[in-house]
Amino acid sequence: MQTTSTRTVPHVNVPFTPIQRLMLTLLCFADCMVVLDFSIVNVAIPSIQESLGFSPESVQWLFTGYGLVFGGFLLLGGRLSDLYGRKRIFLIGAGLFTLASLMGGLSVNAGMLVGMRCLQGLGAALLAPAALALLMGVFEEGPARNRAFGIWGTVAAAGYSIGVVLGGILTAFMGWRWIMFVNVPLGIIILISSYRLLPEPPRPSLRPKLDVPGSLLVTSGLMLMVYALVSAPAAGWASPATLSMFGVASLLLGAFVVVEMRAEMPLMPLRIFLLPGIAAANLVGTFLSAALGSMNLLLTLYFQHILHYSPFMTGLAFLPHGLAASYAGPWGGRLATRVGPKTVLVAGTAVMLFCMIALSMISTRDSYWYLVMPATALMSFGLMPAFVNLTLLATSGAKPEDHGLVSGIVNTTGQLGGALGLAVLVAVAAGRTASLKAAGTMDATEALLSGYRMALGTGACFVVVALAIAWFGLKKRA
Repeated sequence: MQTTSTRTVPHVNVPFTPIQRLMLTLLCFADCMVVLDFSIVNVAIPSIQESLGFSPESVQWLFTGYGLVFGGFLLLGGRLSDLYGRKRIFLIGAGLFTLASLMGGLSVNAGMLVGMRCLQGLGAALLAPAALALLMGVFEEGPARNRAFGIWGTVAAAGYSIGVVLGGILTAFMGWRWIMFVNVPLGIIILISSYRLLPEPPRPSLRPKLDVPGSLLVTSGLMLMVYALVSAPAAGWASPATLSMFGVASLLLGAFVVVEMRAEMPLMPLRIFLLPGIAAANLVGTFLSAALGSMNLLLTLYFQHILHYSPFMTGLAFLPHGLAASYAGPWGGRLATRVGPKTVLVAGTAVMLFCMIALSMISTRDSYWYLVMPATALMSFGLMPAFVNLTLLATSGAKPEDHGLVSGIVNTTGQLGGALGLAVLVAVAAGRTASLKAAGTMDATEALLSGYRMALGTGACFVVVALAIAWFGLKKRA
């Protein structure tokens, strides 16, 4: 068993070499570009609907299309980086993402924009695991990687917060197309810098062989699973269509496992799950992603529909959360070195649970300053150390040739968790609101707020599950 030296050197601050600093900066900015795209679209949805004629039913495809392709191809993208070179796959992913952003900003109709969002998802699915695998290759397991992951998490949190604020500013003053165009100069800088800076991968002695049957099965299975999750609230969880999709997705993923057990060169060697903590850590990540991804959407709806904030004010309302997350991120790596990843993960998850419970008490009054702002800011001090240490636990002990694979698994479970949370929590909110309206016991605003409260409370239940898995399913590293 390979263990990390998390407490034998409690006060070591490992210095980075100049080339390590440059590579860390480059990889962090690449990840920031992907994360930023998750949030920047949110506040521009009304403007996009009006400009391109999206119907209320079809506008969800701006998220669904991106999520389907991103979630479906992440595992394949991670393994491709192991087989064909992380730099090569990183460059291809960054190029696709940049091209799709340019064409998305030039979209003339709804179909074109959805198509470009899908292409963005493909680029992100190649870029994200390759970037994380490259980071793991640059920094050895232990204090140096702990510190690098802390910085990585900080930049990711900053990217998400910047996306919300920037989306509001660009939409208000320059138009929604600039939420796509903003990625273009950043992508070009990343492409040029990474081509010159990232090391060339060594040529393999044997020609790499892709597990085509496994690739087709896992990609189609994951895409169908994500689609089933996001469409279930509208179609009905017990509808024949939903049950059929879940059934077929389960069969595809089950067949993938059988194929991997027999394949000579499997896409996902199942031995990876024998590493201590990887399975449990990814389960924790699934449930935390389910709670937190939907929390941001629910608060966006609360700001705009209950408090009547403009898109610009909605973006600013998330700024304290982002600033606190940016400050808290580096502490994740430092605390991992001092007290161990499990301790930090459990403590951070407990803080997140307390804050989720507090957020489930929002009211129709402007509760931003005395409830939402302090709760989301405090949550950052649990969220960031927790996710940094979650990534450490989910990748610990992996061989260098498997770095892309474990990076793909980490990103895939997070994406599936986000899709699960979005489906369940939105359904809970809509169901609660509809039942209260039908009963006539309160007005429309109160019914809407009650739906948001129940959904946030359900999100807190997801965090409880994550906390239990972290406590009982992970061993404390020496």
